[in-house]
Amino acid sequence: MVLFFLPHAGGSAKSYSAFKRFLPKELTVVPMELSGRFTRYSEPLLDTVEDCVSDLIEKHSEHFRGSYALFGHSMGTVLVTELVKQAREKGLEMPVHIFLSGKNPPDDDVNCFENVLNATDDEIVSFFSANALSSSAAVQDEGLVRMLNRILCTDVRMAERYSVSPADVKFPCDITVIYGTEDPLMQKVDMSSWRRYTDGSYEIYRFSGGHFYYQQHREEVCGIIKEKLNL
Repeated sequence: MVLFFLPHAGGSAKSYSAFKRFLPKELTVVPMELSGRFTRYSEPLLDTVEDCVSDLIEKHSEHFRGSYALFGHSMGTVLVTELVKQAREKGLEMPVHIFLSGKNPPDDDVNCFENVLNATDDEIVSFFSANALSSSAAVQDEGLVRMLNRILCTDVRMAERYSVSPADVKFPCDITVIYGTEDPLMQKVDMSSWRRYTDGSYEIYRFSGGHFYYQQHREEVCGIIKEKLNL
């Protein structure tokens, strides 16, 4: 079985490679890096969720022929939702389980900005920095800072522009929802509203910590993954 990890805004999917030490070797962990980001920086910086997901499906096509599960954190939940939508449209295999972490459903009217298209780059970067919503370590290289900020702002804008409802996409499997109780983005969110996206079972897990709660609870989160995937 394959477990795809989809990245948060401004983050590299490679950061989830640390999960491997707590997961069984028979599970193939595949971090899905978006075009134009980090290890794929030389490629076009795609700026819509739809284009990013279409590219990911094409790049990882060999893994959609068998059993797989999806784990998305923050913006990653948006990517997961669109991936299921496109996989169904393309007649591909459907996931056996979906893990949704740290973000409300895409049709909930809860966003970081009232209108993200009116937000400047500085406003986006400042908001994410002030609320500890970026996992990037402090860097001194100005060129690298510009690159990271460009990726973050592109991701935030495309994630907040994306909107679908359960009428547009229905998950074909059970789902697990996870979040940190001190996450500033979760304070006005009812994460149980994800249940509207599936006819399968639904379970929610809460951990202490902020937006990146899993950095403190990686082993426990992997325990949940193993349980849900019967590993």
